[in-house]
Amino acid sequence: MKMKGKNTAFAERYRAYVTSHTGLLRGNNEDNFTVNSVSKKLEYKNVSFTAVYDAPLLAAVFDGMGGESLGEYASCISARMAKALYHALTSDPEKPIETLIAEYIQRANDAIRDFLVKNNCSTGGSTVAALIIKNEIMYPFSLGDSRLYLMHSGKLRQLSKDHTLAMKKVEANIYTMEEAEKSLDSHRLTAFLGADDAGRGLAPESYEPVMLHKSDKLLMCSDGLYDELPLKTIQDIIKNNPDNPTLELVRAAIKHGGSDNVTCVVVEREI
Repeated sequence: MKMKGKNTAFAERYRAYVTSHTGLLRGNNEDNFTVNSVSKKLEYKNVSFTAVYDAPLLAAVFDGMGGESLGEYASCISARMAKALYHALTSDPEKPIETLIAEYIQRANDAIRDFLVKNNCSTGGSTVAALIIKNEIMYPFSLGDSRLYLMHSGKLRQLSKDHTLAMKKVEANIYTMEEAEKSLDSHRLTAFLGADDAGRGLAPESYEPVMLHKSDKLLMCSDGLYDELPLKTIQDIIKNNPDNPTLELVRAAIKHGGSDNVTCVVVEREI
């Protein structure tokens, strides 16, 4: 779908809030993030910052999986490849965003598969929940169960789809949504970066582009957030903590159990 942004006298500028934490029960932080050319270094367990970026903007959250430290490496590879996506976005502005996203997904998948083969491991990978903002239009895409939400007019709603066995069973009328959320299938992934081990090609789940309004906020997060906090609580924290909503989101998730790594990125329009 092609959309045209508004003509403005000023460049678009966005503020990004980022927090990533191991939680209370994990020794390693297998989550990662990318905001333009910034991501979490492999040796860092906990990170929190806020920064302002001119458009175009790329933001993403990754949740790695695999034995021992393989999940950390998978999410780190995904984040590193996302930084390359950002550079492609800025160096070739005429190239369709959909093409750039598709190329990123396949390259990240292939890089993870190469890493796994070199380490004699057959399974592993990373989720991705990401967006590109250009000309006031947001292009969301994802694989796995990390999520992307849009807050519009004070209401938070999920834009991304969970690629899990539970959601497939919902679509097949085997589970209700409530049953799916409580089932062991809720985190059994059906798609993720690294899933294409046969080289057949891996396509992203891309969603309808969204024209952004000045008051809109965007949230990307790993499952360590929404597994601990209900949607209403997440919404209220974002509304009531303008200085650094991601820090408060992570603190709340840890207070409510902190059973997993938790990473949040919130993006809002600055000018």
